[in-house]
Amino acid sequence: MNNVLNYLITARRCEVEELQRLARTCELVLTVGKLIHCLQQERGVSNIYLGSRGERDAAQRQERVAASEAAQQEFNAWLQSTEHDNALSNGARLYTRIAFSLHALAGLPQLRADISALTITAAQSYERFKTLVGALLALVFEAADVAVDPQISRLLVALFNLMQGKEFAGRERAAGAAAFASGKITREQEQTIEYQIEMQEQALRRFESFAEGFRNEWTAMQATLPLAELERLRRKLLTSHERPLDAELAEDWYRCCSLRMDGLHQVEIHLAGYVQTQCRDKIVELQKGLDDQALLPGQQEPVDPLASLESFAPGLDAGVGPHLAHSIVDILRTQSERLQNLTQELATVRESLEERKLIERAKGVLMMKQGLNEESAYRLLRKHAMNQNRRIAEVAQAILSLTEILPDA
Repeated sequence: MNNVLNYLITARRCEVEELQRLARTCELVLTVGKLIHCLQQERGVSNIYLGSRGERDAAQRQERVAASEAAQQEFNAWLQSTEHDNALSNGARLYTRIAFSLHALAGLPQLRADISALTITAAQSYERFKTLVGALLALVFEAADVAVDPQISRLLVALFNLMQGKEFAGRERAAGAAAFASGKITREQEQTIEYQIEMQEQALRRFESFAEGFRNEWTAMQATLPLAELERLRRKLLTSHERPLDAELAEDWYRCCSLRMDGLHQVEIHLAGYVQTQCRDKIVELQKGLDDQALLPGQQEPVDPLASLESFAPGLDAGVGPHLAHSIVDILRTQSERLQNLTQELATVRESLEERKLIERAKGVLMMKQGLNEESAYRLLRKHAMNQNRRIAEVAQAILSLTEILPDA
């Protein structure tokens, strides 16, 4: 029985330590989210600068660059604070994503130099920023995927989808800003922006489905945004391929999109803070005991079973009475049921993450094998899903199973 108690105590300590690592992981997500937001702002201004051939927003671009550099320094400082600690949930996977992110960030100075020298196009800048932000978003996705608590996992999935939706909104802002600044839009650019609008709407719907407790705040925030103006500017942008765009609208477009993205970022901050609070509360709850209602023999009030077990454990070599043994069996049963429920809830939450993995991998296969861009690959997936009356994830799985026999472009 002594071993039983010792292992119960050890199991509880492991849960507490895992939640502590999860809380640190949430700190990382918050830091990464700030860096992503700054890079998104820099990308949008850079596209106006490039689209106007350096005639617009040179000073604003330098301000955005400085903000991104400050956010990157915060990110690096956070990493240095945990460099020699096993401080993150499922550290191997997360640290691998951190390595990819740092590799992507290493190319940022050259990208900025190319923009300053006007040696790249707005489209090329867009693609390079997209790759960079994508690496950082993959880090946030990994944090959601490795979370071991279902409630925290749901919130992290909601946070990832909110950030992904904001990223597609940022891509729309950058692409639209470049089109307005240049005074024209191609059919390919129109299709890209239409894809970005669709994907951000999908991501924000997924955010709403997972962000329990945040819907009222989300609804209130949306009421403050210039959504009507955004729709008006979208119509001007997407129906002008046969006539010139008003270049003066570039600033209005950027301002309108930025107000919306700033609102989304505020929700990100609040949600990330809420996740951290939930982690702390769960740690306190776990430390209070295995079962707040458990009564050990001779007790008239609920006690802290974990503390009681620790106090009983050293003297158990002489054996325990039947009442205490019965209490221990109850605790074991309760612990087993709780962990089983957590496992089932976590599996449900992760279904959406697994579907996203399938779709992203299938898009990658189509891009490689068929020579498609991201938007065209997704449209092909969606078309097959509609024609076959199947979910996109199911079509993605079928494509992945045929990877070896698909012809190359």
